[in-house]
Amino acid sequence: MSIAINSYATSFRVRSHSPGTYIRRRVVVALMFIALAVGLSFVISDTTAVADQGALTSLSATRFVIALPTDTMWTIARRVEPYGQITQLVDQMVLINGGTVTPGQKIQIP
Repeated sequence: MSIAINSYATSFRVRSHSPGTYIRRRVVVALMFIALAVGLSFVISDTTAVADQGALTSLSATRFVIALPTDTMWTIARRVEPYGQITQLVDQMVLINGGTVTPGQKIQIP
């Protein structure tokens, strides 16, 4: 009985890389991760900047209410803020618009 030995399997040799090759590979991988982190930080910072600009625009937009014939500053404040304390809101509305309300007047809401 004879056994055939595959000459390809016996001649296969594993190449050994130098320590410098492993160091270069690790440095390249580390630099890729750093570049990815920096790129993501720019993307994240850009989206928050856009979100902040939108928030500032909505805060600076003034709101108005047209006064009805029976309205007072208190009834307008209650329409704007149906729940909770409205004393500070009425005080701010009086400072901005004056103390009197006439029908059809544009009342600015702070």
